[in-house]
Amino acid sequence: MGHEFVELKNTPAAIDAYRRAVDINPRDYRAWYGLGQIYEMMGMPFYAVYYFRKSSYLQPNDARLWNAMAQCYESDQLQMIEEAIKCYERSANNNDTEGIALHQLAKLHGMLGQSEEAAFYYKKDLERMEVEERQGQNFVEALLFLAKHCKSIGRFEEAEHYCTRLLDYTGPERETAKSILQGLKRSQSVLPLMDIDHFAM
Repeated sequence: MGHEFVELKNTPAAIDAYRRAVDINPRDYRAWYGLGQIYEMMGMPFYAVYYFRKSSYLQPNDARLWNAMAQCYESDQLQMIEEAIKCYERSANNNDTEGIALHQLAKLHGMLGQSEEAAFYYKKDLERMEVEERQGQNFVEALLFLAKHCKSIGRFEEAEHYCTRLLDYTGPERETAKSILQGLKRSQSVLPLMDIDHFAM
């Protein structure tokens, strides 16, 4: 009934139906999850997290529940990034078929300045998307981050590989990839000259 009321946009009736479901069977994770979704839609992440936590306790292997809780932790009101990361890690470890967790883990680690961790998750997300033959904005974002990251740590061949793949796309990412490739070519042509100068002394 709760789902039906949500579809009809009758929030008070949906809350009432889910609460009755919880009273009848407190071990039904779907009712707790439904309450979490409603409170999240109402912009009340504190309540939503409480209900998502209840549902994930009852159904710990459901990646959707961990993703939902993580998104609440990420919300502007909470901004609990470390907690969101923990939830996304649980989701990724529980076969997140929607592909949300890996991408979000990469983005959040990037936001925190943890570039090695971000690169790890972008790489895993890229591998997942390749297996599923998916390409889109997340794919491009992963390639761009990995190109910049590899360049910054001196793994120029890898950076070149990611940039070359970005050339297949349109948009600002393609221009950024061209710029990175030009920078790589310049730095590679300067390095041998520096070595020669060193031995000339």
